[in-house]
Amino acid sequence: MASPEIISLLCAGTVKYHAALGGHGAPLLTRGEIAGLLAGLPPEAMDLALAKYAGDLAAERLLVAKVRAWAAGLAVAEEWEIERGRPTLCNMSALAVFEVVRPNRCGTCHGTGYKGARLCPSCDGAGVRQLAGVTIAQACGLSQPDYSRKWQSRYGQVLQHVQGLDSRVNGVLHRNLNFD
Repeated sequence: MASPEIISLLCAGTVKYHAALGGHGAPLLTRGEIAGLLAGLPPEAMDLALAKYAGDLAAERLLVAKVRAWAAGLAVAEEWEIERGRPTLCNMSALAVFEVVRPNRCGTCHGTGYKGARLCPSCDGAGVRQLAGVTIAQACGLSQPDYSRKWQSRYGQVLQHVQGLDSRVNGVLHRNLNFD
């Protein structure tokens, strides 16, 4: 997950990051410079960064479409049997994007990972809760047994693809901003 400094830099239009980082009234980075920090990312990863950190719904829709196309290619390559007329693949792709872009924050610790001075017992310190299999099955239009039998691993592959994009974004930002 990106640090507060990175998020503030990405959302420069709404955060007075120059004051927080000790500037003298002039922003440390312009939007153009931020775009330069993200240069070289593939379009999918750029869409993820804009959707996750800038709340760009158009970028989120583009990301869902690109992940859907990637998942369709995977389904063809691995010869998944898909029932015609059921939006399983489309729903699964959208859910994977939403799970990364808008994570399910833990209600116990409110996403901090801590309850008092200890790790949160509800999320084991992660700050987010993974969606239950029954929730994913319902969102994808599948029965729980069918999801468990053959779609759980497929959803995992799609989710891993989106998480990989998120890792690339964070890696580029950390490398270019020298945050450790």
